[in-house]
Amino acid sequence: MKANENTIGAVDNRHPRGFWFIFWGELAERASFYGMKTLLLLYMIQKLGYTDANSASVVSLFTAFCYILPIVGGYIADHWLGKFKTIMYFALPYILGHIVLGTFTSEVGLYTALLLLAGGSGSIKPNISTLMGLMYQKAGKSHLISQAFSWFYMAINIGATLTTFCLPIVRDHYGYGAAFMAPTILMVVSLGIFYLGKKHYPLEDIKQQQRTIKTPQQKQEERSTLVRLSGLFLLIVFFWSIFDQSYSTWTLFARDYMILDVSLFAWSWHIPPDAVQSLNPFLIVVMTPLFAWLWSKTDKDETHRLSSPRKMLIGFFLVTLCMGLMSVAGYFGVQAKVSILWELGAYILITMAELCISVVGLQLAFEEAPERMKSMITGIFLFTVFLGDSLAAWFSRIYTEMTPGNYFAMMTLMIGVVTVLFYFVGRRFERRSE
Repeated sequence: MKANENTIGAVDNRHPRGFWFIFWGELAERASFYGMKTLLLLYMIQKLGYTDANSASVVSLFTAFCYILPIVGGYIADHWLGKFKTIMYFALPYILGHIVLGTFTSEVGLYTALLLLAGGSGSIKPNISTLMGLMYQKAGKSHLISQAFSWFYMAINIGATLTTFCLPIVRDHYGYGAAFMAPTILMVVSLGIFYLGKKHYPLEDIKQQQRTIKTPQQKQEERSTLVRLSGLFLLIVFFWSIFDQSYSTWTLFARDYMILDVSLFAWSWHIPPDAVQSLNPFLIVVMTPLFAWLWSKTDKDETHRLSSPRKMLIGFFLVTLCMGLMSVAGYFGVQAKVSILWELGAYILITMAELCISVVGLQLAFEEAPERMKSMITGIFLFTVFLGDSLAAWFSRIYTEMTPGNYFAMMTLMIGVVTVLFYFVGRRFERRSE
């Protein structure tokens, strides 16, 4: 009898089988995207003759548009196609964009490719994580969602680590054509893996949802959710405005003010300035198990439990420290080139901040959203990246007109003010949630 009771009372901690198709598919897709984006800045400078300021602005604006379209992709999935079909259909222009970018070395080719890439990746992005979350909910495994989002984020960054480090080296040895071919192949592989997992994903009855008329209470719930989240989302914009400068101002700083020739024992090698970006996804892979363990411990302990806004507040504090460190490096770099260890320290801090803000925010968006708005709310969360990268595009032009020390000091002051504001907005969010 005891054996039966233990069996009945046991909690199933196995992840749904469909998770692994999403994990490996997302790994390949993000390797494709981030590998392409890593090459983009110097490609425009070296092959198309862009200035530093113009190329940095284009990269930031491209990233921004990749994160405005999730609202469109989320709406299409929630109201017409469903998540699976939206992902499959929009993968096709995504692949075509990679092909165009690697084939046509011209401004027309560049902007055609970026339009296709932004439309494909942006429309897909809000539906992967929500499809995964729904799979856990419908399988009765909501207790594993926090862990699933952490591992999902880890998949993103394993892929990004591989391509952001390797593709600049491929580029230096074989040229941009070969380097851009790898993201194309990876996107095709990603689509194949995702399709093979179809039978394991939750069924979506979009026609039934279309026939269902929202009650006044449901409409009020949707409005109140948007209002409640808006304060947090608005301040997250400033995090992204700093974080995504790693593709622009941080790369330019590495190129001009850092010692990139590294020696270790009998070996020495030169690190391409854009390959320094691989530090962030590599550190994500290293740190994700630690943070997943940390959150699991604090979530279980009611007396020391950290709410989502409090976890995110820790992240904002870390960003402030990060920009302070970059400011000091900037002042020293003007006098003489500084060690790559300065930027390594900054990447450690910004990566810890990302795990507190981005991962927690993505999960918060899914959990707070009503059933009919999950992709849409996730799209709105990703829209904060659009706004942040639009700011980053403007900031990157200012960077070229200032000394790096003064520029990064300005960023430190800005994010310090935002951190104080987030403290008060987060407390208000917690009270309204209660």
